[in-house]
Amino acid sequence: MKGVFRVYHKVYRASGVYLEAYNTEGAVGDHVIVYPQKNKPVEGEIIGFNEDRCIIMPFSQPSGIKAGDRVWIRKEHVSTVVGKNLLGELLDPFGRRLSDGSLPAGEKKPILLEDINPMERERIKEVFDCGIRSVNALLTLGKGQKVGIFAGAGVGKSTLLGMIVRNSKADAVVLALIGERGREVREFVEDVLGEEGKKRSIIVVTTSDQTPILKVKGALSALVHARYLADQGMDVLLVMDSITRLAMAQREVGLSAGEPPTMKGYTPSVFYMLSKVVENCGKFRKGSITGIFSVLVEGDDISLDPVADSLMGVLDGHIILSRKRANAGIYPAVDPVRSLSRLMPQVVSKEHMQVAMYVREILSAYEAMEDMVNLGLYSPGSNPLVDRAVRHQEELREFFKQKVVEKVSYEDSLEALKSLYGKLI
Repeated sequence: MKGVFRVYHKVYRASGVYLEAYNTEGAVGDHVIVYPQKNKPVEGEIIGFNEDRCIIMPFSQPSGIKAGDRVWIRKEHVSTVVGKNLLGELLDPFGRRLSDGSLPAGEKKPILLEDINPMERERIKEVFDCGIRSVNALLTLGKGQKVGIFAGAGVGKSTLLGMIVRNSKADAVVLALIGERGREVREFVEDVLGEEGKKRSIIVVTTSDQTPILKVKGALSALVHARYLADQGMDVLLVMDSITRLAMAQREVGLSAGEPPTMKGYTPSVFYMLSKVVENCGKFRKGSITGIFSVLVEGDDISLDPVADSLMGVLDGHIILSRKRANAGIYPAVDPVRSLSRLMPQVVSKEHMQVAMYVREILSAYEAMEDMVNLGLYSPGSNPLVDRAVRHQEELREFFKQKVVEKVSYEDSLEALKSLYGKLI
């Protein structure tokens, strides 16, 4: 077509995982394509500026790029493809199928998170049935709630997430695997998620060997998919494994853009992005997004991890997995004493709340005296709550145990809780 032309810029410098190019018209967030002379084009995004040059974070390995190579700034944001027809697909952050790289049919959307007016949010009043007995009964979630699963490595976060994806009663699931090991992607989809879970899921994948900006885009792309489905009136479950790897990726992007590091090297943009991601979940006028995020806790101590500590303040609840309970063979290893659902009083009956609080009180009392009981130093009769916990230790253990393939509805969870309560009083 006559009159159509491109303006190319030039690569000025390459350093680590980012490039610098001369810039006259680019803006932060613009999509960029670099054309090495011998290798394939490399796509990327502008993340900042250095005087008259733009800082570009490539989406792939910048191998073969040298000073003077052509740079095309497209003057548009990086986008993905959304649609209900994508349910059952494994996608990269840009909507391309992982199997063959093809782009499915759908609506094009920029990978951006919009601000949400607080008054456009609806109050959360409905129970979200996650299919896990201990969570449904003692830490009941609501449709549109955002909650974190906090645990150290190897305690069962991914397995619990897979159970929730399979067992929940959401209309659709958007699963974001951020910085996942390449070996575990197929295992998670086939073994943990299963065919039933995959059919109603959009799975956005980035692996650990990919660039930091691609991991960030993967998380944001998953939210764009979830928001689109919610706008269609669907109740969406968004599962992100893990939001800690998103924070680490954003830290690398921020440091490359020249941000000052704070505690443990995390830059200010990390905590802004975490709150932005979490706040895009909620109950809206048409649909809802229930967000469940896995959080890797360094050394099993939340107070020592700035990401986990920050998320505690912006989430509507936290499910903490206990290594001690996992070692004792209790799976899922939910810690009922330290975990909390802030919206539980709004979505359950007063009777359910009272029964749950009583069971938690007994578990808390027993935990405080557990070492004394195990050492034989506890005198029966000293504390009636501890006595009941000791007498019904096996029933309490069985209540929290649940097989990976077992699905327990909210109604069945409540009945099991009432049955346990009847034995404890």
